[in-house]
Amino acid sequence: MNADKIQERMAQDGHRVAVLHGAYDPKERDRLLDDFRTGRSKVLITTNVLARGIDVSTVSMVINYDIPMKGPGEQTHDTETYLHRIGRTGRFGRVGVSITFVADKKGFMALSNIAKDLEIELVQLLPSNWDETERQVHRVIKSSRAQSNFVPTATA
Repeated sequence: MNADKIQERMAQDGHRVAVLHGAYDPKERDRLLDDFRTGRSKVLITTNVLARGIDVSTVSMVINYDIPMKGPGEQTHDTETYLHRIGRTGRFGRVGVSITFVADKKGFMALSNIAKDLEIELVQLLPSNWDETERQVHRVIKSSRAQSNFVPTATA
């Protein structure tokens, strides 16, 4: 599944979603970002094209579809890119959540190493019950508001 397919699926479910990736020219990227900043789109799905450089202060959640690796086919996790991705959420004293999908042991080990590098706590969420997953995300947000030095990150 790619970013366009995720956008289509979410739009079919009634969400106001924009997708942004390298196939768009800079003018179109600016328009899509403006739609997100102003609230015309409530969800922005993007690839690494925006891992750096987006400046939207109200992002409350970042969902990583994959774990950044150093390069195509590489086996080494990319902590810096991960930090730039999740750095879009919870800015300026706001609470934010980062969810990263993990599909296999390799991904789990990569995310565990990133968490160790960044000294952050991971909370495992199992996708077998999405209602329970949503409740757990709300608990993470609530607990992080009580702990000013807590960097919430969840894995699914």
